[in-house]
Amino acid sequence: MKPASVAAMEKGTTPQSLIAYAPYGAGLMCALFYVSRGVDVYGWWIGKCGSDYRSAYFKLENFFTTKPMRFYATDGMDLYGGLRFHYSARQPVLDKPVPMDDDVCHELDRLQNVFVAEWLVFEDGADIGAERDEYKRLGLPLGHVAVRSKRLGKLDESDSVWSYRSHDFDLHILERLERYWPLDYRPSREGLLPAGRR
Repeated sequence: MKPASVAAMEKGTTPQSLIAYAPYGAGLMCALFYVSRGVDVYGWWIGKCGSDYRSAYFKLENFFTTKPMRFYATDGMDLYGGLRFHYSARQPVLDKPVPMDDDVCHELDRLQNVFVAEWLVFEDGADIGAERDEYKRLGLPLGHVAVRSKRLGKLDESDSVWSYRSHDFDLHILERLERYWPLDYRPSREGLLPAGRR
């Protein structure tokens, strides 16, 4: 018999994703995916924070209830070390990490690997040479993290920040993330979030 948390993840939604890329500026601003499981939302992001990139797994606890929502995140890629930040609290650093079920961690790890393989390339990756050549040919910046060149055609190029959102991406989730996360990317400033929801 499977643990309840895994059964809940299996009954949840398909992963939804977002990419934000500034082609004539910082390059990749943000990449994220999430899945809704029961009343919670789990996911992963990577994005610009000053001159660096930060990544983390996250949990929006009680997102689909009237109970107070808690926005937890890991310390970088340390998925198995528990949730170490409570970004929706006044003091976000937690004294003790909030543990996550190992099976949930395994599934998030698997989803993150699939998402990265589909969308992202890193400057220390095995395939960076071909990506560097293609970005140079296109006259676009290739930073430490970038959108795979073969996926650039999926981005909406109508704004200064090119973006992609999967069909069923919930902007309310993005609004909640933006309110508290440490990333520089602010979709409300880009007009991505609907007026009145900012």
